[in-house]
Amino acid sequence: MSSPLCIVSNKPYKKRSVSVLRAVFAFFALSCLAMLCSSAEEAVNPLEVKARIRYAEMKEKFTFRLQEKGTLESGDTLYSLAPGAYTLTLEKGRGATQHYHVFTRTFAPAEVQEKEACLREWQEKKFTPQVITFGLLYRLPSGRTLDNRRHWVSVARCKEESEAKALADRLKTGSVAPWIRPERIAPGTASFSLQGPRGKASSLFAAPLFLDCEGVVEIVDVSGTFWKEKKRNCLYAPPLEIGIGAEDTIEIFGTLPVEEYLRGVVPAEMPVQWPLEALKAQALVARSEIYASLAGKYKLQGFDFTTLESCRAYWGAGEFHPSSDRAIRETAGEALSFDNRFAVAVFSSCCGGWTENNDTVWSGPPDRLLRGGSDLRENGGSVTPAKNMLQWLQSAPRAWCEGDQQSFRWQRRFSTDELSALINKKYKVGTVLSVTEGVRGVSGRLKSVTIVGTLSTVTIERELAIRQAFGGLPSAMIIIKADPPGKTPAHWKVYGGGRGHGVGLCQHGARGMAAAGLDYRDIVAHYFSGAVIERTR
Repeated sequence: MSSPLCIVSNKPYKKRSVSVLRAVFAFFALSCLAMLCSSAEEAVNPLEVKARIRYAEMKEKFTFRLQEKGTLESGDTLYSLAPGAYTLTLEKGRGATQHYHVFTRTFAPAEVQEKEACLREWQEKKFTPQVITFGLLYRLPSGRTLDNRRHWVSVARCKEESEAKALADRLKTGSVAPWIRPERIAPGTASFSLQGPRGKASSLFAAPLFLDCEGVVEIVDVSGTFWKEKKRNCLYAPPLEIGIGAEDTIEIFGTLPVEEYLRGVVPAEMPVQWPLEALKAQALVARSEIYASLAGKYKLQGFDFTTLESCRAYWGAGEFHPSSDRAIRETAGEALSFDNRFAVAVFSSCCGGWTENNDTVWSGPPDRLLRGGSDLRENGGSVTPAKNMLQWLQSAPRAWCEGDQQSFRWQRRFSTDELSALINKKYKVGTVLSVTEGVRGVSGRLKSVTIVGTLSTVTIERELAIRQAFGGLPSAMIIIKADPPGKTPAHWKVYGGGRGHGVGLCQHGARGMAAAGLDYRDIVAHYFSGAVIERTR
């Protein structure tokens, strides 16, 4: 049987050698970029930055398809690939080496004295604190700079995640709430076999691999949601980089200019059939949030974003659409700023009639831009979430997002056995006896819930953890009622409103406002009061 590929070149050559070195040190790239941005003179142009995206994580093997001829690079050898389907299988490998930072504080660039005092405090406690800079410093065409950098203080680097968690638990006090982030300190090594349309290649291919072609690459069975409920085949623009992750998973990366990245984000985040002004609002806030998040939470792992909703959904080149492309084009060169930085303009599906404060949903200080408020068409109504949650959730107030018939108001009903099984997947409480709702945010979303079981009692904190514990609820704007009330209820009923975290732009609210004739600037001003639309070109 003939080989599925042939060697184009097996001699060292400058262009490919540089790309291999880039891959080997990929996890240092964003750190270097942030180091270069240490002063206003070295600020980056927002039109020139690119996003490094982890498109997929695969176990053991994955399949890709080429419509046009392509190449596969391994080391100094470049192989040609005919059109067709190929399967790369991990034959042997060692995952990337990581250590785990325990972070305790963050500081804005201007908080120099406060940062130095924090470092001295931890040094006096016999720790060896380090400062790591996340985010980028930008220079606009006007000459003005927007500073999205934050300095994180790491007090320890642990070899094992369990060691880092134990230290974080010991350090936790009323004023210190440590968090953990992994950092890749050495790339993984791996060898792959390749099965192609003409058979199996006789040799193994050493990671990192670089896949290029004249068209797009189709990757089969990519996890398409944060909840990992669905898989889809996705088309990605080459070149693609293939390596091995910390947990021996196959990782696939690509790098895109921000505007090209948006072409796959906007249609993944908002239906393209919606009004143009809603799509334009989505494009504007997504662009702003991308700029604000580059070199962010995944920086220490060598990339910027995943394709899941925990960053923002991205479905690849196969989902590009004329309507979303038009929205991106008509807002090109525009992004939101607030407090001399690109705005962290987050968004979610349906706020349920009231948006939420950022610090209710996530750890971190309150953001003055991300304050929850009414999404009612007419403010001043007598019903508000904080005063009477049951009345709020059993009513149908006139809100901009009321058109979301599936998620604006919803209910769930569980038997005690069903609810106990869900809770015990993570929290070993036994049979659920009682559920006590804790403090709520401004929208009524729960900050905590306490569950008493036959084996133990647990308090679950944060919006996402609460939703996950109850089997993936659409939101934490909920009340939970025993049915019937008493010591041994047979059932539990959940009354809920909205879908998603509820912070920032309400996508269904944007749809409602656009349908009522408001333009994208009006929509954005409603959800991000005080933000300014900047020109980036």
